[in-house]
Amino acid sequence: MTYYPSTGSNLRWLWVIVAAGLCLALWAGAAAAQEKSLAIELNKTEDSGEGCLASFVVQNKLGHTLDRFSLDLFVFDKEGIIARQVLLDMAPLRDAKTTVANFSLIQVSCEDIGKVLVNNIPSCRSEDGGLLDCLTDLKVSSRNRIELTK
Repeated sequence: MTYYPSTGSNLRWLWVIVAAGLCLALWAGAAAAQEKSLAIELNKTEDSGEGCLASFVVQNKLGHTLDRFSLDLFVFDKEGIIARQVLLDMAPLRDAKTTVANFSLIQVSCEDIGKVLVNNIPSCRSEDGGLLDCLTDLKVSSRNRIELTK
């Protein structure tokens, strides 16, 4: 006599495998959604009476409102020579919010700037007073011909 497993038993195993896969996919999606990050984009530059005016778009997804936040930037010319060091205070940065900040980078034409380096984040403090390592979670980008790097 030949034994054939019942289709009910096979169907139960199939449902167990499908359910496990679905749980794994939901867990992975939730973990990705909770990824902490701080994104800074050099969105626009334009010449003004004070030199090169830069517009930054900042997305704070760190899980904390930052009541202290500053960037230590180095501005390089097209030949790669440091033109100026700039300290920008961007606080406050609310949690789960996009913020636009405008700053005068340097008193030359934007055309003369090659790149901007985020050298350090000397001040990054949450609203409860805790110091954060914002540089580790920092993501930089540029929609401009001037490169923003870290």
